[in-house]
Amino acid sequence: MNIDAFWKPWEMEISSSEEALTLIHDVFDGWSKKGARFAWRGQVNASWALHSSLYRRVMWTNGAVPDEAELAKVEDEILTEVHRWGLHIGDHGRLSVLSQLAVLQHYGAPTRLIDVTFNPLIGLWFAVEAQWSNGAPKDDDKDGRLFAIDVSTRLINEDRNSRSWEDDNARPWAHSESGSDALDSRDWTTTVRVWRPARLDHRIAAQNGAFLVAGVPGSSGTGGPVQWPKMPGGDAWKIEEVREALSVPLRFHKLDKTQGREPNNPAYTIRIKASAKSAIRKHLQDLYGYRHSTLYPDYSGFALYGRPTLKSLP
Repeated sequence: MNIDAFWKPWEMEISSSEEALTLIHDVFDGWSKKGARFAWRGQVNASWALHSSLYRRVMWTNGAVPDEAELAKVEDEILTEVHRWGLHIGDHGRLSVLSQLAVLQHYGAPTRLIDVTFNPLIGLWFAVEAQWSNGAPKDDDKDGRLFAIDVSTRLINEDRNSRSWEDDNARPWAHSESGSDALDSRDWTTTVRVWRPARLDHRIAAQNGAFLVAGVPGSSGTGGPVQWPKMPGGDAWKIEEVREALSVPLRFHKLDKTQGREPNNPAYTIRIKASAKSAIRKHLQDLYGYRHSTLYPDYSGFALYGRPTLKSLP
């Protein structure tokens, strides 16, 4: 499937830094003042899917999009191996499963977590971020994409039904269906949650970071509501097509600046034209100080971006 076709019916297009900042301050700031809370994610290539690193690697390995059972199996194998290596113990004792996944994510191991930020300007910066491959600029000639995800009622830290996940030594989403604390499998594969971790490292703090947590998108079944329409009021995508674009069950809506936000935790997407990337990046750097050194304030960040124009291969 062409991923652009999945996003296009819902996206708004931005072609200047003025348009981007006006949208954030006039629309989303207004909604936030009315109690909405948004998680933001920027991607430098608008044609990319929204997949977790674990989902991508399982898909590449198997040659097909995985379902939740396949993803959970590999996730269990990874966490078992983490225990074998003794990496489930931190400086202050045993790490919860969510904390283990957060640390693994930081060091580049595959997890189901998807990085987001609660700061819209940082999300915008990631959509226009300068990137390099073997010393040469990469993707700066491609449109970027910014996601705004309404998580007003989905914050794990503040929800009494899921707050205990922060300290859970087992995966809450993998509990037996027969257990009293079982998480309904349909809820897990049709609802996105967001987790704001403790300040495990300086990067999470600098990026005002959080993680999307959810199962692989599931179907509502025969006779259920249309969950992923191809356009407003249109036919629905097949679930396999949805999984080519999404590894978490987000519901996209058309962003209308003259209307209120949609109910039930909608997601919105904004396409950033390649021609605007440089100006937006400069504005965010000059006015807000956002650059690689402030958003990746650690040695692993310096290893990536301290001298990015030096070739890494012959």
